[in-house]
Amino acid sequence: MSRRDKKLRIGYSSGSARMLNERAIDSKWVHYLGQYAELAPIPPLSLYRMFGGSTKRLLRDWPASLQRLSQELRKLQTQYRIQTLYLNIPALAPYLMMGRAALGIELGFLFIAHSVVSEHWLRQWLAIAPFLNERDVLLCSSESSKEALCRISDRYRMAKVIPLGIELRSSTEVNEAIRQRNGTQVLSIGRLEDVKNIQSLLRIFATVRDRLPEARLAIAGEYTGRSDVQIESYSAQIDQLVERLDLGNHVTFTGPVEGDDKETLFAQSDLLINVSTDPGETFGYNLIEAKTWGVPVICANWNGFREVVADGEDGMLIDCYWDTPYPVVDERQAAEAALSLLADHEARRRMSRKAAEVAQRYDYRGIFPIIAEEMETASAAVWNIEHEDIPGMMLRKLSEQGELYRLDHLRMLPFLEQPLFRILTSPSETPLKQWMPLIKPIAHHYAGRNVHAEH
Repeated sequence: MSRRDKKLRIGYSSGSARMLNERAIDSKWVHYLGQYAELAPIPPLSLYRMFGGSTKRLLRDWPASLQRLSQELRKLQTQYRIQTLYLNIPALAPYLMMGRAALGIELGFLFIAHSVVSEHWLRQWLAIAPFLNERDVLLCSSESSKEALCRISDRYRMAKVIPLGIELRSSTEVNEAIRQRNGTQVLSIGRLEDVKNIQSLLRIFATVRDRLPEARLAIAGEYTGRSDVQIESYSAQIDQLVERLDLGNHVTFTGPVEGDDKETLFAQSDLLINVSTDPGETFGYNLIEAKTWGVPVICANWNGFREVVADGEDGMLIDCYWDTPYPVVDERQAAEAALSLLADHEARRRMSRKAAEVAQRYDYRGIFPIIAEEMETASAAVWNIEHEDIPGMMLRKLSEQGELYRLDHLRMLPFLEQPLFRILTSPSETPLKQWMPLIKPIAHHYAGRNVHAEH
């Protein structure tokens, strides 16, 4: 479908995401989508008005509020003349899908699986599965994340694996950036949280610094977590580690960066290190951001990372073990990989050129026509939505719904004997160290080792 042939009219929330990394991806994604479909911006207040002002109000009045939600959703569809609603406020997805089902509203949904097995999102996917239909386009950025979804429910076989897209830099910019690099600048960018293994990153870099004293590490991003207490605790832990490893003169915490400041960081960096084992990780957007600047990546062999980075060609994958309850990255191997690239000018330049070449695969101009085609196909699907006793179904225990869910993979979940509605609406409070063993039957394939490490 060409840019001049915009057929679908898609609604989306015109508000901004709370966290910087979410805003960065979503704003660009909407911009790209707008070149291949007609967009209808919807004020966030109009969306929340359907819930009586907030999801808390909806839950307080449940199940009577379901009828109101359905009626308001139909009004919204009529008012904005949309055939599809892009769910860029993901927390609303399960409720809107229930509202659609209650009245059989002919409205498709477009949404992205940015996370699968974090506790919050696993609860969401359990609630979404019953209401997914052929009019919807659920995008997974990696085969690995789709496999995890399918381990939850066979309904997710409908998901489409299409990577995230990005706008490329000019070859002149990239070549000039590569020419000026000197083999000393290392970058880490993203959220600062325990799941991102910033403590591992610092230990890896300490080994690099010991053998390459001129090396410098920039850590860009904001501290995040479930609570202010958790954020403050982790921030203090990182500060103590920096002091203990004597990295104060070698590591810079830039805080969150965006726009030109972020592009400058990528342009000036010799390599990017990402050793995250975040259960919510599905793709690693900063990996393709690095590629657009010809920056080689050293990253954990984790989930979608391995689908983005070709070991030994445009970066290096570091063995990730999940033999114990919690996944562990081989820090020694990561440090040796970083040292080898920083010291070997020719190898680094070769990987830089390959990274810039591979970035072409993620050019949004090649990816978004595919997404537009998927939406056109979905919008023409036969409308086949069943009118069910939605409140009754949501009050059934998860363990009683083996016809819908892969219970063999869910048996360790602490809420297996809870009804779906309670699973959806309860807070996600399981500590990470306790949560990871519970989701291993769903996501054990996330962790990988390279062929060279298996012999």
